[in-house]
Order: sequence, then structure tokens, then C-alpha cells
Amino acid sequence: MSITKSSFGTLNEKEVELYTITNKNGASVSLMTLGGGIQSLNIPDKNGIMGDVVLGFDSPEHYINPDFGYQGLLVGRFANRIRDAKFTVDGVEYHTPQNQGTWTLHGGGRFSFNLWNVDETTDNSVTFSFFSPDMEDGFAGNFTLKVKYTLTDDNTLRLEYTALSDKKTVANPTNHAYFNLSCNPEKTIENHLLQINADRFTETDDSQLPTGELGELKGTMMDFSEMHKIGDKIDEPFRAIIDGIGYDNNYCLYNTEIGKMAQAAILIDEESGRKMEVWTDLPGIQLYCGGWLEKDYTLGKGDSIVKYRRGVALETQFYPDSVNHSNFPFKYLEANEPFTTVTEFRFGINGQ
Repeated sequence: MSITKSSFGTLNEKEVELYTITNKNGASVSLMTLGGGIQSLNIPDKNGIMGDVVLGFDSPEHYINPDFGYQGLLVGRFANRIRDAKFTVDGVEYHTPQNQGTWTLHGGGRFSFNLWNVDETTDNSVTFSFFSPDMEDGFAGNFTLKVKYTLTDDNTLRLEYTALSDKKTVANPTNHAYFNLSCNPEKTIENHLLQINADRFTETDDSQLPTGELGELKGTMMDFSEMHKIGDKIDEPFRAIIDGIGYDNNYCLYNTEIGKMAQAAILIDEESGRKMEVWTDLPGIQLYCGGWLEKDYTLGKGDSIVKYRRGVALETQFYPDSVNHSNFPFKYLEANEPFTTVTEFRFGINGQ
């Protein structure tokens, strides 16, 4: 194992640092202080050839444009959507940024689009932290989020999140990496095989905001309980799908026991042989296939472009808008009591 530090350019006259961890197999992950994000993740195919399996950019300024889709960035304080940009905790109503219509998306973006501190490095890990003062963006509590990335010798990328606040508040962190296991800039993710271990999803209205109802997946175009290609049904009409966008939905995992690790999803690219398993101790996972990205956009890392359906995000999380639905599994962040959650992306070769 080894770790190196380099410069990834500047943002607002501040240097963006890049930390690269390489394991004994030659697999590597490059992590940037901007948004505590994954800038690259090189994983071997069935022939041992390395390829970068995450989308992104060659310079930091493109990462801070929300229209480019939060590529590889950490999200806080609260991932996904908050209806009407407000919620109540113990009788107190809090108002958060209306950065997407009348609602809050990804906590307003502050955690994603700013520089994080590096608290610690080892030969196989980097720990980032970000501090948000009491009532910043409408959230209560002097709040610190730490995220420890570890790359193991068995090609697992482990993300351990620890949130701490001096007031009772909410926390729902995630990472917004877009994966394309083919590493082929000509290919979308529609031919990737996907399985999601869920039998229900959060029903949504026309703005993709949860209604509070849980819908049955069985027999619908959203059902990935049996592995099949993402593109098989992505354009079929369905009440929870916006025409032309495709999947951008929260799946309610079989495992709803908060804090218990379980397999959430499996993603496979048959041609390269790469396989990725997603494990989490949270009850939900957002499937998003880049349907809101420009269809002809050609910016990216080298020739690995960022555009419509080029990558799939599998965002482990509490359900969207959990703060406004008492029937959703959720855990509040109690004052001075740290909350830890873990997500693992386990890479291997299909059939092995």
C-alpha cells in the first residue's frame, strides 16, 4: 500500500489537493479536498487491465457546477430532497435552501462545492472533515462530518461517515459518484447489469418528491430484484418516472435495520468483466442514471465524457425527505452523540 499527495489545481485561489491510494494489486483511488470527492478510481478488468470506473473532470472548477451532477462528491448535511425546504424537529421548524425549485436538494450543495480538511492519512486511508456552524443553511447545531476512505487489498473502497453536532439535528450523508464499469467513453450504462435488493420504492409526485407512500416494485419497470440490463425498461412509462429521464428513484432495501451491513446492489459490465457490489447499513439507495445530464456534453476526464446516461449513481441513504415522513426509517442526530454509517463498494470479476 502507498499514498501520494499532489495538486489538483486551484479554486478561488485555494489549492485543491489530491490524495492517491494504491494497493498491492495496482488498483488506486484519487480523492480530492474539493467536496471530499472521488476524482478517479482505477480497477482491473478480467484481463487485469486498469480502468477508471468513475466519471468526473480534469480540473476542479467543473465540479462545482450543480448542473454537472455532483460528480463523485460527498453530500451533506442532508442528501437528496427536502419538500418545501423545511422540516420540524421537536416542535421547531427549520428552513433550508430552496436550491431546486421550492425544495432543497443535497442540503443546498455547501458540503459538495467547498474544500474539506484532511484530518489524517495512513498508507491506505484518508480522513476528510467539514464543519458547518449552527443554523448555516437553516440546519441546527455546530455540525462536523468526517469521512474516512479506505482502499483495501481486495479492491474494496470503504466510506465511513461520522457526524457530530452539539444540538439535535438531521444527518443524511452520501457520495454521488457515477460509475461506468466499461471505462469506454462510447458506452452508456444501459448495457450494465443491475440488481437492487429491494421490493419497494418511495412513491413520488410530479416533482419527484416523496408522497409518503411506499410502492411495490414487483412486476414494474423499476423492479431490479432479478438482475437485468439497466436499459431493458428504462424508457417504459411509469408513474414514478419522468419521460426521457429514466431512473432517479429511491429504493427501499430489504434491510431496514439501521447500522446493520447488508448487500444493497450489484452492478456488472459483462464485456470488461468488472463487478461492483454496494454494501450499506442504511435503509435506502437512490438509483440515478444521469438522465438530467446534457445529451451531447463532451467535457470529462480525457475522453471519458460526462453526458446523458454515461454513468449510474447508487447513493446509499435514508429515504429522501425522511425528515417529513414519520413512517420512513430514520435516525436523528442527537446532541453530542456521534452517528456513524458505512458504505462499501466491493470490486471483483464477474463469475469469480
